[in-house]
Amino acid sequence: MNLDNFKNVWQQQNSDTVAAIKINQTMLTEMKVNKQVKELSNMRWARIIESAAFFYIIVLLWQYIAKDFSVSAAMISALVLNIFAIVGLAGNIGQIVLISKIDYAKPISELQKDIYQVCSHKLQITKLLLMSVPFYLAYVFIGFDVFWGVDLFQHLVPHMIWFYSISSILLLVVTVSVLAKIHYNNIATSWVKNTIQFIVGERLVSMAQFINNLESTDS
Repeated sequence: MNLDNFKNVWQQQNSDTVAAIKINQTMLTEMKVNKQVKELSNMRWARIIESAAFFYIIVLLWQYIAKDFSVSAAMISALVLNIFAIVGLAGNIGQIVLISKIDYAKPISELQKDIYQVCSHKLQITKLLLMSVPFYLAYVFIGFDVFWGVDLFQHLVPHMIWFYSISSILLLVVTVSVLAKIHYNNIATSWVKNTIQFIVGERLVSMAQFINNLESTDS
């Protein structure tokens, strides 16, 4: 084999290798996208079930309010929890709409943005719902009224009212501070990743990591 033939064979093999690499990269990308399609489909069904649950809670709370509309701790608690339930229902419906609008035939960079929007929206709604934690007394007041017919607030002595009020304010400050740190862009931080995985699930974590990997590849 002369030098020219050797060069031609080498160039042909090099072209075949480059083509094979491109094909493998394309197949890998398609596999990742197909996985995300399945994950988003599962997420959509989860949001549908959650929407039904929130709707049921809203109906029950309005029935409770309409039964005896009076100014009491239990009634105010029902109104507060109803607001959070409505937020949850609206957020889940928004999630279903966002997922349904995703076009998987789009280029990977545009698909990445759509998945980011879904992930970001889900995380924001979850954080809004967690803002109900400082209002933990609302659950207590309603529970006492529903199960035992007792207006607990009327039986609280002044120093207990101050204690619960201050504890709620402190819990609100802590909750706001922690939730401000929880963002999928901070997924590399161990406690953020574990927290998101605990409160939202592995689907959002895997999607966030998928997006971050794509961003690092594009850059």
